[in-house]
Amino acid sequence: MRPRTTGFDEEKFFMSTDNSAKRATSRRGFLKTGGGVAAAVVGGAALPLVQASPAGAAVPDSPRFRLDGAGGNPIWKKSLHANWVMQSFGYDSVHQHVYFLQTKTDSTNGDLWVTKTDTAGNQLGSMALHGFGHGVSIAVEPYGGQVYLWTEWKTSASGFGTRIGRFPFVNGAVLEQDDPSVQDRTPSIGDTMINPQPVIDPSTDRLLVRYGDGTSQRRIVAFALSDARAGRLTSGYRLVERALPDRKDWGVANPFQGFTAYGRYAYLLEGPRGNPSYLTTVDLNDVGNSTVVDRFATTAGQSLPGREPEGMAIWQSPSGPRLAFGLYSNTSGTRQASVFYKSEFV
Repeated sequence: MRPRTTGFDEEKFFMSTDNSAKRATSRRGFLKTGGGVAAAVVGGAALPLVQASPAGAAVPDSPRFRLDGAGGNPIWKKSLHANWVMQSFGYDSVHQHVYFLQTKTDSTNGDLWVTKTDTAGNQLGSMALHGFGHGVSIAVEPYGGQVYLWTEWKTSASGFGTRIGRFPFVNGAVLEQDDPSVQDRTPSIGDTMINPQPVIDPSTDRLLVRYGDGTSQRRIVAFALSDARAGRLTSGYRLVERALPDRKDWGVANPFQGFTAYGRYAYLLEGPRGNPSYLTTVDLNDVGNSTVVDRFATTAGQSLPGREPEGMAIWQSPSGPRLAFGLYSNTSGTRQASVFYKSEFV
């Protein structure tokens, strides 16, 4: 997310919207500390995680990406379809393509561009979305001979989407928010759901949605992709739900910029324009108060002018899974996208 492009403060927006949703946190409560991963301490306080699903964690075990490990930089200072700001990206790992979302600087009408590229960032197509949102995240789903995109949808006055829409990518198309090809795929789990943001974990075929509930915390909920595709997104179908670390002062200093998931772990991208940016790992299976099992300050792309972190995604590359994160830059008025990745596991 890019507060400086819209003048919008995500923290204040979530805090001011229907604070009755705080009941969601209080009624779940905090479980006693358990598990073997120590809680990270930021500013002298442990970051809590609550377990919402009464059935317990349902995410299979998996390796965890090593945030300080080796990686690469397959996309470097690539211009996208419009000279707009890159916000997020996702991989079609079946066809080895990337889909970027871009928003116009200072825009609040929710108009976005989708730019399709190869894995080196060379343009292959584009699509316009009118009134969809800010482009905080994108999920890419190759299915049935088409590629479907999941994004925030139906923008509010803030410029952020209020729903999640699923629709096929059509090169050259202009999609209005009331187009009948857009399928509403917003979870309905009994909570207030503010600014829902979708990603797909290709390793487990799960849809994960990050959302606000009117407090300073954010939550994340997961569904089987087959259920989500069919619109089965009620509480009875959720596989796991967690509170993400309460961002508070950390969030003021380090704006949220993207997330993704690979198996048992979710990954967050945070940080302002400039250096450093932070990669954070959250254990989705932890039943205690341990949330952050790793946090790493990365200076990747530190030479980029106007550097700002934007977006995360899992890339199932021919060489193996990769945790990818994006960086926006501005070279003399030309807006560009770069992508780095981590490829080693702990």
